[in-house]
Amino acid sequence: MLHFPVERIEIYPYGGCSKFQYDINVLLWKEWLVLIMGPLVQCLFVFLIWFFKIDVPLYFYHYHIFILIFNLLPIYPLDGGRFVHLLFAMIFSYYHSLQLIYYFSFFCYCSIFLWILIFHHNLLFFSIFLLLGIKLYKEICQADYYFQKFLMERYLYTYSFSKAKTIHTFQQMKRDYLHYFVKKDRIYTEKKVLSDYFLDQENVYFCQEN
Repeated sequence: MLHFPVERIEIYPYGGCSKFQYDINVLLWKEWLVLIMGPLVQCLFVFLIWFFKIDVPLYFYHYHIFILIFNLLPIYPLDGGRFVHLLFAMIFSYYHSLQLIYYFSFFCYCSIFLWILIFHHNLLFFSIFLLLGIKLYKEICQADYYFQKFLMERYLYTYSFSKAKTIHTFQQMKRDYLHYFVKKDRIYTEKKVLSDYFLDQENVYFCQEN
């Protein structure tokens, strides 16, 4: 429906993770739709199994319930963490929504991991959360890359947003908004400021190379 090409599907012990090729600056409602489809389809699948009385072992239901609950944990990059990130993006700038979701995910991860260590001595849970922690750490390490990609997309492509906002710095830029920058009592378009920024970056790189 949204014409997002599937880049790859990664299989982990705690489920699968689909990677789609779409811009960070895609409209928020489209990303909401993609995220909702995962848990919705899983619930629909289990419901159809039950409705048509297909004979499956009881652990089949337990497994799917576990995967569904686990996937909805508010830890990035699980779907639950992505839901929280989108909520943050609706309220805060993209830069600050990134910072908030990483801090929030790290707090939730440490709390649950500590609970497993103290009250639930299960090697499988421990291994799954260890892998999730590694994935979260890799995402945190790419925070600067995501922010630069967010800016680069705004520089290279033209997006149609219905809302506009005046700001002073890149860190104040929000998703779903067109921005006007106020500098020294003058107003500049988003394209103009981003063009100056990336051209300066290219000039610095060129000077370093020579």
